[in-house]
Amino acid sequence: MRHGVLTAALLTVMLLGPVSVASPNGVGEQGNDGCLCHGGPSLEEAIHLHGWPEVYEPGTAYPIHINASLPLDANGGFRLVVDGGTLLENGSATMQSMDSGLTHTAPSSLVEGWSGVWIAPNATDAAVRANLHINLVNGNGASDGDRWATLSVVATGPDHEGAINQPRSDALTPTVVGIAVLGLGAVFALLAIGLREPGEE
Repeated sequence: MRHGVLTAALLTVMLLGPVSVASPNGVGEQGNDGCLCHGGPSLEEAIHLHGWPEVYEPGTAYPIHINASLPLDANGGFRLVVDGGTLLENGSATMQSMDSGLTHTAPSSLVEGWSGVWIAPNATDAAVRANLHINLVNGNGASDGDRWATLSVVATGPDHEGAINQPRSDALTPTVVGIAVLGLGAVFALLAIGLREPGEE
């Protein structure tokens, strides 16, 4: 019994390595920090957020288009979040709103991409950051062999002053910390059961 529990604990550690699960039908707030279930960023080709302004006009609707530059077309998905203004899927059948961001409805062409709308905030002095994550998938239903990349851009209002804070790529995000704590808790619970003396309640 003890060996079985210890084996289960080890399997839990191995399964937590990739973090999270693949999301072929769209990804919500768990993808705000990137495609965590696919390891670190490894997509070398450029990804794009066309139509994103450097300086925005308050309340203006900006058509945006998301895609990737690939030598050969491939399918994949995306997650786009902003910290200001409003994102709209614009009636697209391949894009949906989820957890205050935009994402795919199913893996589709990364070269053709997805089109939506960003409505700038009414504030004239804001700095709005958009974080885009694109994942190229191989269609095997698992995370192995998939690749992803991240793009972060900022639009400032006409009256914005001061420096723009850059995101830290090495920071431990709340999502990563939360998943790690839950995983370690499960592992320690299994180990405590497995190391219990025979007959001990």
